[in-house]
Amino acid sequence: MRTIAIVNQKGGSGKTTTAINLSAALAEAGERVLLVDMDPQGHCAAGLGVPESRIEFGLAQALLCEPPGGADPLGWLWEVSRGLRLAPCTVALAGLESARGGLASLPDRDRRLQRMLERMAPSFDRCIIDCPPSIGYLAFNALRAADEALVPVETGFFALRGAERQLATIRSLCEQVGRAPAVRVVPTLHRDGSQLSHDILGAIGRKFAVHQAPEPIREHELLREAASHGQTVVAYAPGSPAHEDFRRLAAWIAASPAAVSDQSAASAGGSHAAPVYVAEATGAPPEGTDGLAFPRLAGSGRAAELAQRMRTGGVPASGPGVP
Repeated sequence: MRTIAIVNQKGGSGKTTTAINLSAALAEAGERVLLVDMDPQGHCAAGLGVPESRIEFGLAQALLCEPPGGADPLGWLWEVSRGLRLAPCTVALAGLESARGGLASLPDRDRRLQRMLERMAPSFDRCIIDCPPSIGYLAFNALRAADEALVPVETGFFALRGAERQLATIRSLCEQVGRAPAVRVVPTLHRDGSQLSHDILGAIGRKFAVHQAPEPIREHELLREAASHGQTVVAYAPGSPAHEDFRRLAAWIAASPAAVSDQSAASAGGSHAAPVYVAEATGAPPEGTDGLAFPRLAGSGRAAELAQRMRTGGVPASGPGVP
């Protein structure tokens, strides 16, 4: 099973929309897909028509079970459509990162999701994780489990300015967990009729080159309509331009698998490996893969602070992201 973490700490980037509709497009192409909602807002369930009031057992409970996922790791999943299942969450997931939430006290607190997915892997070809918008134990779990990270970047001025910082943050988090999933970018909310949007799309392409999806996800009113009806665009508007955008993205993902580096996989050592977080991160920024520079966060940064707390068994302070 190949696992992709959809991650961006900036709101309004199309993260959940990408997670939902990419999952549906991959399932439409014949893959067995598991969509994991690691965002405590629970937008995946809402966007797929799963009422929160009917989720009796969700990701929060599954991560605290021993073994993770519970006695029947497939029994609590929701079948969204043929080939697509959802591991839903409720707002209870946010409580796991608190002092009394249960996750902080576990020795494998950063690997609970990885252990759960290992049990589910024989039943699926692909796993898509909709990551939380903040840095904490949930984000560390998602990146520990992922083979690659896909970063939605809106083709807007402020989103472009923040894109490099987003990738630097993700690289730093990956270094903290001792795992280096490939990081790729997909432009989203692209406006065909806007010259500025086209100019920014070109700038994204120059910055990220082969790390970028060849086609953007355009801004479509149909995507909002589909979500409001609790459906994917594959089901709501088959054959539409919005559907075609996600078909192309799914085809690119399927045709160009990105692997965790051998060094990273060895250091991760599977679900039973000891945490390998690095709290200090000073000096000149290291070079990233293929010539891209992904500097570590400073030792006083949010990721390094959290890593230090995790290494010593402490509880992370709450916060929306990296200062």
